[in-house]
Amino acid sequence: MTFQDFCDKYNQNLKDNQGAQKVFDYLATPSTIYNMEVFSDVGLPAISGIVSYLEQNYSNSPTFPLSDFRNRQIVGRMVKYILGFYGYTPLAGGLDERAKLRSFSRSQYFKTASVYALTDTPQRRIVVTST
Repeated sequence: MTFQDFCDKYNQNLKDNQGAQKVFDYLATPSTIYNMEVFSDVGLPAISGIVSYLEQNYSNSPTFPLSDFRNRQIVGRMVKYILGFYGYTPLAGGLDERAKLRSFSRSQYFKTASVYALTDTPQRRIVVTST
């Protein structure tokens, strides 16, 4: 599960895009994945708990601004790609899988996002330990 593999599957033009790579790297961190899984498990859009941080830290990228609708769609594809390794898939096809982000998410750019459910056997797992 790498940015290069994602680009090979979805968009070859992103391979040298540093901004897109930084977003992908953030989305692929274990704590971010776990957060997206938790929100998915309660029936909310996967990015509900991470979108505020995502926008605060990555929205002004000169090579991958989140104000651009196409880039937000690519973020959605990144989430789908990453969560797929953990057995999560969008709830339904088409626009039925999307839901409005709630106000607590404090999102400026993302208004709707996909809701995921654990439907497949995970290829990878996140293990949470207490310290």
